[in-house]
Amino acid sequence: MKISKLLIVAFFAVFMFLALMALKEGMPSKKDERVYPILQQHMPYTLEKRAGGLTIKSKITGIKEKPPAKEVFLRLEQLEKQWGKEALRLDGMNLYILDENKKDKVKIILQNEAELSWVKNYFEFK
Repeated sequence: MKISKLLIVAFFAVFMFLALMALKEGMPSKKDERVYPILQQHMPYTLEKRAGGLTIKSKITGIKEKPPAKEVFLRLEQLEKQWGKEALRLDGMNLYILDENKKDKVKIILQNEAELSWVKNYFEFK
């Protein structure tokens, strides 16, 4: 009887560990509270609610992506990073959002090293 109780506890512990790991993998990375909302206004992707979950819609083409529910935020982050590599330029503490002709459209002045670090890490600038 004692061994069966230990097996149940061990099974529960393994199940909880795997559930927490899956939850952690599905979480998007932390975003800067001041800079990200400014960038989000210019990003060409939005989330739309649908009956089966969330859809990622391109503002430019209107094409909708319907990734599995556990991958929606990771896919959105991947698209945002791809956009950032093409449409952002970092010059010191200034972040420029470029238009389709690669000319400066919007200038964001980063206020501190934490914001600069977040931009470099999130968009993988060197």
